[in-house]
Amino acid sequence: MSQPRDLPVSRMQKISGNGVFVKHFSQYGESRMKHYAHRDDYYIVTILTEGSAPVEIDFERWELRSGDILIISPWQVHNKPSDVTWHADGWMLAFAPEMLSDWETRIIEEYSISPHPFHPDGDVTEDMVALCGMLERYRADRNLSFALASAVKSLALAAMDTSGGGSSGRYRAIVVRLRKLIDAHMTHEKSPAAYASMLSISEVYLNEAVKAVTGLSAGAYIRSRIMTQARRQLAYTSLSSKEIAYALGYEDYAYFSKLFKKQMGKSPSEYRKNLK
Repeated sequence: MSQPRDLPVSRMQKISGNGVFVKHFSQYGESRMKHYAHRDDYYIVTILTEGSAPVEIDFERWELRSGDILIISPWQVHNKPSDVTWHADGWMLAFAPEMLSDWETRIIEEYSISPHPFHPDGDVTEDMVALCGMLERYRADRNLSFALASAVKSLALAAMDTSGGGSSGRYRAIVVRLRKLIDAHMTHEKSPAAYASMLSISEVYLNEAVKAVTGLSAGAYIRSRIMTQARRQLAYTSLSSKEIAYALGYEDYAYFSKLFKKQMGKSPSEYRKNLK
């Protein structure tokens, strides 16, 4: 796996002056699209119209197929795997976070707990493709491009909204809040009890919610978020394993290494060697 050690960030201001960017892609064989892992400060909606396309998001690989849609949120680490070639045709729409309404923000935050390709029913994909074509044609018109981009992302988000407002929706909302808290406090808080207190709910209810949404206990989910951050630092920084452990709040390196090996099946040093 050949990647830069410093994780690059693609910024909207460099690809578009009005917060919206659309591009048709046709990739057969070697692709000019980014192989290396990177982050963006904008949302990406990928619509596949033909073929198949593998994508990795935070070390998890997904295979997009014809008719699939994938949404990548700002700052999610992603890349096009370098060990395969794309045979795909489709569209990519990028837009700034400011374009989301409160309802749309809720939907996409719940989806980003475990981002994955989805296949809308009916003519939704065809409608999105038609709108992307119009957006490319009229992208010089700021107001019209905003309206067309809003229609595309609203169709995508509406297609994934299956919460129904029931208990599962409440559970997902809890996990969204939990994930944000873990990312902010993982270096000094690692227990389910601490996060339950921050969320003003019981530890039992937290565990129930996390289990329903992710299939993991609250403790296992917290550890998985911390180990994902460890994997990022092993893959994309030059910090030593011991420095990474300390940065994540583990003063006992042996304990950190044991946790990492239990999660990944390899020690931190072995994991890093296998990335090369």
